[in-house]
Amino acid sequence: MIYDSVDRFITELPKYMPCAGQLVKFLSSAGEKSFEELREMDFAPLDLRFGEYETKPRAEVPFEAHRRYWDLQLVVEGEELLGYAPLAELRETTPYDEKEDIAFYGGEGQELKLARGTAVLLAPWDGHRPGVKAGERPCRIKKIVVKLPW
Repeated sequence: MIYDSVDRFITELPKYMPCAGQLVKFLSSAGEKSFEELREMDFAPLDLRFGEYETKPRAEVPFEAHRRYWDLQLVVEGEELLGYAPLAELRETTPYDEKEDIAFYGGEGQELKLARGTAVLLAPWDGHRPGVKAGERPCRIKKIVVKLPW
């Protein structure tokens, strides 16, 4: 897992990710454009997943992991806590679904706050629990996940 500012992702990704050009273009736009504007833009060949949801209490959100993709997650509006734990420290609760590329897990981990201006890059061996409320009340999130092939 790599957690940092979007600005640092823009400057550092090209150093260790040879095909980062289009990703840097997307990240630069994400700092300047609204969620709706980004949805209308073409960042091919990136696989962008646009999500809108209400954050939930920690107990209602399981950990998840993927086998075929890294997740680069950034919140465009709102804020959430993202749980993180090495997959080896979690217990599988729902077996891997090949079609959806996801399995669910239980356990404990650390939490990071995701809000506009921060991003997290999660590897296939990183369990993560997105969408946990950061305060007393739920928050409406607009988030983009970039699926990067493993």
